[in-house]
Formats: sequence, structure tokens, C-alpha cells
Amino acid sequence: MWWKSAIPHHLPFSEGPYVPGCADLMTEYSSAGCFIRLYYPTSLSHIKKYSARWIPWLADDMYLEGFSRVLQIWKFVLKFVIWLLAGNCHIPVVWNADVQQEGRRLPVIVFSHGLGTSRFFYSTVCTELASHGFVVAAVEHRDNSASASYYYKSKDTRASATPFWIKFKVIGQGPGHYPARKKQVEKRVQECRRVIDLLEKLNGGISVDNVLGKDFELGQFKDRLNLTNLTMMGHSFGGATALLTLGRDYRFKFGVILDPWMFSLKEELNLPSTVKQPLLFINTETFHIAPNFYAVKKYTDTTSNGCGKRTVFTIRGTTHENQTDTPHLVGYWLNWKMKKLPPIIASRINNLLILDFLQKHIELCQPEQLEKKYFTLSIITQETKGSNEKNVWASVRMELVPLQAGIVGLFLRSRK
Repeated sequence: MWWKSAIPHHLPFSEGPYVPGCADLMTEYSSAGCFIRLYYPTSLSHIKKYSARWIPWLADDMYLEGFSRVLQIWKFVLKFVIWLLAGNCHIPVVWNADVQQEGRRLPVIVFSHGLGTSRFFYSTVCTELASHGFVVAAVEHRDNSASASYYYKSKDTRASATPFWIKFKVIGQGPGHYPARKKQVEKRVQECRRVIDLLEKLNGGISVDNVLGKDFELGQFKDRLNLTNLTMMGHSFGGATALLTLGRDYRFKFGVILDPWMFSLKEELNLPSTVKQPLLFINTETFHIAPNFYAVKKYTDTTSNGCGKRTVFTIRGTTHENQTDTPHLVGYWLNWKMKKLPPIIASRINNLLILDFLQKHIELCQPEQLEKKYFTLSIITQETKGSNEKNVWASVRMELVPLQAGIVGLFLRSRK
């Protein structure tokens, strides 16, 4: 159990060649500023040596209150379940570590979170990308779609540590549902585009005031960011945000769309042809009902008129939560009766597909690491529990099989 461990209970370790670092950045004393968590590679070695600088997964108790509002359960029940199953879970990342300064400029990904989540809710995938040399700017949206967010109204409120909290807004079904989501996704797009403006300033050496303090030196990013091959990524509502952002801002050159919730884009009829960038869709098995499926299909069918290649994978044995941190924290809570992949396997497949896509378009520093860590998958027996699972997963291989409408499904099976 977690309370018997010599080091803090934690999310899975990243598997790239770099130890990931992490810092929060907030600009302006208003809700119009940017609030992002930066994940990036460092020049440190051996992540376990720095366990004292790992950070708690839950950034503030207000986020827990927000999650309880999202799930519509009592906060004390949720708090007890998380404590029982995960304890004070930490992210294995070095807080405010120095940015890796050697080699070529670092490729950049902007990440948009899903409905009712936050900037830290996808730390498993973000730290993995950072360990492979990427800078990931995980946006925390202030459109009332995050579980919670906050800002400071003045220097005085910052000095007294009294933030103004933006709470999650429950929007019911009915005539007002679509207009509300449309308004939210438009604001989300504006926030993602402002992040690129911010990163351009950092890369150009322009001074940026971090409202949260000066413990992290932002000047380290001067001339270190490769902003010519920007990737836009998002999950669920963030997937829709990513697609609309790609159609509005061609500074983004690639898109990675994780299990997109397409509802807010239902009137964006020209968006499939407006988005010209190469796209990777990674879907889970259970999320895509027919309307969502056919909304995604419009993008995969649109490959002419200068549009980049679109590739879609569906990972069998997975649910919508697999691309978040929660299966590693408290286990599965969606589709209880369904037979699912072990969370570590699902994460590795998801990360493999992302890294393979980016490797084809953006040269990673260590492509042989990608092959060694992911394509063999031989080390997964160390992560599973119980003899039955070890027998099943003792030797696995991946196969790509065609499904309807050109969608590709990814599944694992034991090798006899």
C-alpha cells in the first residue's frame, strides 16, 4: 500500500531520456491573463534522487471541491476515496528545475484539458512528453469548464494569498446547452492562442512577469523554443478546442486529438476543410456514440484541398478516463463491467502513438529510445499484479486492424 513506500506515492515514472521539470506560470492580474503549467526536459539524472522536489498531484483543496461538483458527489466522500486509494499522490517531476540548455531548440506542445479537469489532470502524458524533449504548456481554462481555476485581482491580493476562484459551472441539457458550450470553446481558443503569444515573448527574451513569483527563471526559455513546429493537443472538450484552434491559428503545424467531444463544434461545418494541419486522433473504445463518431469521420474523410494526413486509432479495452491521470490514482470508475487494459499498458500505448506521430513530423532527439521503450513492450510484466495478468501479458504484440469507415483500431493480444 502507498503508506508503506519509502518515497511518496506517485504517478508512473516517465520513460524518456530526460528527467522532466515543471513550473507554473500566471500572467496579469485579471482573468484575461494566461495560466499554464509548463512541463519540460532538464539536464538532471535519476528522478528518484529528487523525490523531495516532487509536487502533490492535487494543487489545492479547491480543485477537489470542483471535482465533487463535476461528479455531483459529496466532497468528503471523494476526499476519502482518493486518500484511501492514492494517499497524497505526487507527480514525479522536479519542481522549478532548470531547463535543459544543450542541443537544438525544444519542440512545443500546447495542451487543452477536458471538461471538469485542470492543468495537472494529464500529468502522466505531459511528463512523458517532457521526458522525450518537449515543452508542454498545459492551459488551465477560465471559462468555468475547469474543475476550478483562479487568478489574483491585484498585487495586494497576491501578497495576502487571497486568489479569486473561478468555479466549475454545471450546464444542464436543453436549449441553452449548445450556446453555452459554444461560448466556452470560443474562449478556450482565445486562451490557447494567447499562450503562443506568451511563448513567443519568452523565446524572444522579452521579460514576462510571473504573478506566482520569481522562484523559476523564465529567461531560461530565451532562444530555446522551437516555435516553427508547434503542436496543438487536447482531450475531450480540449480535443474540440484543439481542432477549432488549429482552424483559427496556422502557427500550429500539427494536431493531436484525444477522444474529442465534438458537441461544441456541430455548427462548424467548414472546419474539417479549414484545418489544414496533419492530425492524429486517438480514441478510446467506449466514448464515441454515433453522432460523435460521424463528426470525427468528417475530418478523416477530408484529405484533399491541401489538408494534411489524418490518422485515427481506437484503443480497445479503454475508456474515456484512460488518457487522464485518474486510473493511476484511484483505478477505473467508468464502465465497471467492461474488461479493460491495465492502466499502465493503456498509457504506454497512448504515449507510443503520440510520440510515433510526432517522430514522423518533428525529429525527436533519441528515436532509438522510442523503439526500445515502447515497441517491444516487454517490460510491462513488471507493472502488472497477479499471476493471471502476468500470464496474459507475458509476451504481447500490437496489431493494427481496419475498422469501419477507415478508422483504425489498436489492440493487444497475448502471443502464444
